[in-house]
Amino acid sequence: MTIGNIVSRNAIQFPDREALVFEDLRYTWTELNDRINRLADSLLALGLKKGDKVAMLAENIPAMVEANYALAKIGVVYFPVKTRLLPPDIKYLIDLSDAKVLIYHEEFAGIVADMKEELPKVETYLQVGGKKAPFAGEYESFLKKGKKVEPDVEVSVDDTYIFLCTGGTTGISKLAMLTHANAMWAIYTTTNVMTISEEDVGLQVLPLFHVIINNCLNTLMAAGAKVILQHRFDPIQYMKDLSEEKVTIAIVVPPFLFNWIMGVPEAIAYDITHVRIFATAAATFPDDLKKDVKKYMPKAQMFYTYGLTESSGGNATVLTPNMMFEKAGSIGVVNPVLSYKIVDDKGSKVKVGDPGELLLKGPSIISGYYKRDDETKVTFIDGWLHTGDIVSSDKEGFLYFVDRRKDMIKTGGENVFAKEVEDAFLTNPKVQESAVFGLPDEIWGEKIHAAVVLKPGEEATEEEMMAYAKKKLPGYKRPKVVYFLDALPRNPSGKVLKYKMKDEYKE
Repeated sequence: MTIGNIVSRNAIQFPDREALVFEDLRYTWTELNDRINRLADSLLALGLKKGDKVAMLAENIPAMVEANYALAKIGVVYFPVKTRLLPPDIKYLIDLSDAKVLIYHEEFAGIVADMKEELPKVETYLQVGGKKAPFAGEYESFLKKGKKVEPDVEVSVDDTYIFLCTGGTTGISKLAMLTHANAMWAIYTTTNVMTISEEDVGLQVLPLFHVIINNCLNTLMAAGAKVILQHRFDPIQYMKDLSEEKVTIAIVVPPFLFNWIMGVPEAIAYDITHVRIFATAAATFPDDLKKDVKKYMPKAQMFYTYGLTESSGGNATVLTPNMMFEKAGSIGVVNPVLSYKIVDDKGSKVKVGDPGELLLKGPSIISGYYKRDDETKVTFIDGWLHTGDIVSSDKEGFLYFVDRRKDMIKTGGENVFAKEVEDAFLTNPKVQESAVFGLPDEIWGEKIHAAVVLKPGEEATEEEMMAYAKKKLPGYKRPKVVYFLDALPRNPSGKVLKYKMKDEYKE
């Protein structure tokens, strides 16, 4: 079974059932599969071959769903670009991917036009919506030129299915390579543990350029469930769709949840008592938030998952409903298809209760990063994924997240590397040093804090530093608080002691 077969199979089994809903568009499985096949045929007509790459620059739209499965059917690697990056990073990653085709939504037309001359490998541009640029084809007419027949391309489970952005030690994204087999293992372990079926309706609001494309979209569709797709998160529209579309499966990260929605009375007014599964990941899930879920979704079974792009998604560990409150703070137990161990700096297993780095091995673990052999070698050793995450375990085998080996902050469901933010501040001529760290936050999971040391004789305000960060960093990477220090705390060897700042400012 490969990713492309998901929609083909459902078109046979459930031809007239609704498959995808987006605003005013509603597609049955037959209609969706026909569109996917047309797109696949049109792409093959461009001369694309198995192993080629196609990039997509868009927020959640049906074309992202169509491209995902069309490319999977013809063995072409799909690369959904992380739109929240700055334009130079977007350009760098598209070029790194070796994409021959770039499909983009009209809202990114200006960015694409500006970078076009620096993307020599891209041969074809396709614009979704709006008045197309002179250099681009129009997506819908391009799709309709293709035939509805299933593509005659043999795709193996070991072929690369997708490139997904994942962070690097310096904050520069890498392209994680997921095979069809990697993705399918993660999909089916999720559908099994959550008992998802063709009777379910799932809401896809998390961005499809994340590994969530596998955990949510692919998982729901593999089970034959209907997917309600939202372009971006809006609290009222989110609750409206949950209610009116009778959504049974809601998958969001905690910052999207009631900490944001609770501030909008119009959103809370919707009846969502029919939701039967609520799943979350990527940030702290405190008991008070769990109680809110039970209040507004009394029938919902709650699942908390942990995972990485390198494990093909957020089900490397699962905390099931029966242990949601009993094992508060736990990230659950390891997926049974994976082996794991918790090791110290020397690679030796730690004692129960002691912290150590989590290592994972199994069929959902990817083989490495595209064109990044050195980073692949240090992350994947003898088949073991070195997660960089420090965890501990209790005597029953439940895992608990402790800290991150690398300076990574998880805020609003996004990964932010402290060094990248620090480097941005260091380009300010007034700044001598900076240290960035995250502190727990009920809304964001973690809130980014920056400590800044100014050069002798310089003066600055927090507002000035915030305005400077706005020029250098996308919104989710900007600090929410800036402190001014005379000097950063350091140990005798000169290493900055961030834990001291975390302790001082945690209140």
